[in-house]
Amino acid sequence: MTYTQKANQSVTRALQIMQILAESDEPLGVRELARQIRVSPAIAQRLVSALMESGFAEQDASTRKYRVGLRAFTVGSAFLSGDVLVREVKPELQELSDRHGLNSYLAVRRGKSVVYLVTCQSSGPITIKTAPGALSYLHSTSLGKALLCNLSDDEIQRLLGPEPYRKLTARTKTRLAPLLRELHAASRDGTAICDEENLVGVFAIGAPLRDASEQTIAAISGALPRHDVTKSRVKAVEKLIREAADRISIRLGAPIRSSASKRRTLRGSRC
Repeated sequence: MTYTQKANQSVTRALQIMQILAESDEPLGVRELARQIRVSPAIAQRLVSALMESGFAEQDASTRKYRVGLRAFTVGSAFLSGDVLVREVKPELQELSDRHGLNSYLAVRRGKSVVYLVTCQSSGPITIKTAPGALSYLHSTSLGKALLCNLSDDEIQRLLGPEPYRKLTARTKTRLAPLLRELHAASRDGTAICDEENLVGVFAIGAPLRDASEQTIAAISGALPRHDVTKSRVKAVEKLIREAADRISIRLGAPIRSSASKRRTLRGSRC
């Protein structure tokens, strides 16, 4: 085999590893990767080590297993930002920010983390500086809760891992049972709430974005100062976020739902 052939083979195998890691719900060990691409563990280790060095793979410090790295997300999001998702979402976020005074966000789930894609700051008194690519938590943010919506209780438990979850503020839910109750309630409303659970003084409402297959592919949220929160204000912001999410989802190919079918779908999918 020539040098070029060997190089091409290495690239192909590295891409295979990337695909396997991307499709796996859990981190994978070297032996499992080696088995799936049919190479020795030593070769698999060299390939995944190279992916780690360039940021395309990450290793869990406790299990020594591997998952997709942030660099892979960056490459993938470059496609999204130049294509459909960001293009369809950003005008809606800008409207929420400019017209309604909400700090607004677009995020996706990467493994056990929320990854921000777009942030729009309002001119109001609250400033939350979250750069695209920043990571946050599934259990403590309205975005994270919205991203968990279409998952089963078992899937949610597996993603969040063992209790207690990290406590960010005095209001953070660190146990599964109350968090599941909140997600089940969100399934009736189509929106998820974060009441000072991630940042003190910040109230946020999120909603999932659906694609043509009705799967949740991302989420949007709007944040406002906790001291501005009233029952009527919450109701109004929920409506704004829900309607923006529905408009975006339709543009992404999701079917239009009637009010009745929407309620049935939400009860069945738990968001």
